[in-house]
Amino acid sequence: MIITGFLSLCLLGANAQDLPKPSPSATIEQQVGLTNIKIEYSRPSVKGRKVFGELVAYDKVWRLGANKATNLTTDREMMFGKQTLKPGSYAVFAIPAEKGNWKVVINSDTEQWGTGNYDEAKNVVTMEVAPKSTDLVETFSITIEDITANGANIVMAWEKTKLVVPFTLDTDKAAEENIAAAIKEGKDLEKVYYRSAAYQKDAKGDLKMALEHIEKSIKVKEYHGNVFLKASIIEAQGNKKEAIKLAEQAMKMANDAEEKGWANYIEETITAWKK
Repeated sequence: MIITGFLSLCLLGANAQDLPKPSPSATIEQQVGLTNIKIEYSRPSVKGRKVFGELVAYDKVWRLGANKATNLTTDREMMFGKQTLKPGSYAVFAIPAEKGNWKVVINSDTEQWGTGNYDEAKNVVTMEVAPKSTDLVETFSITIEDITANGANIVMAWEKTKLVVPFTLDTDKAAEENIAAAIKEGKDLEKVYYRSAAYQKDAKGDLKMALEHIEKSIKVKEYHGNVFLKASIIEAQGNKKEAIKLAEQAMKMANDAEEKGWANYIEETITAWKK
């Protein structure tokens, strides 16, 4: 009986260590353009309380959640207005204001539990952000929204307040560096030039450079993909008759290669071009 009771206490003690947290941890990971961004934070809930002005004081540093300060990690430079955030990991804080703009700061010290060790001298980015009204958000939320190849918005929302923090990226520079490195490496150049041509056409709208690169791809190795992309570039330049002729050639090549998905897609495109 004593042994049974002792074992029960041990099991109870072990299980008691695994309990739900009032502010559970969350991690969001998002690729924006060629930049990988991760945000780690805790998610407290309103629970009928008044948050801003009481639970979270005005004019004092807030850790953007609970427990450990919110962390942001990026593997490429991010631009917040004219301020550059270099690749690395950082802590993110906010300073709420009863009236007017809030401050959002990015700080180099990531090992902070709450705001006890906050040092303003370690801020690497400081922004003023106008708070916006929103419907009730019960549990604090951070998301990355309105994503384009060259930027997005970090959106933080709790209770009936939302902050939208825009950032931009020099994705074109990174893409051009990747293209140059792949060309220099010299492997699978038909694919390298194909991807570059698609990027020049679709992302940058540079049809002249796109045509130059797709012709280099075809010169290395002609296949249905690069012939059809050349047709698409020519069609975008306004030469629909030549584009259809090339697309029909690409469709035959796709059928010969038993690439039925490609062949069907090219056929649908030709039909649309002929209308």
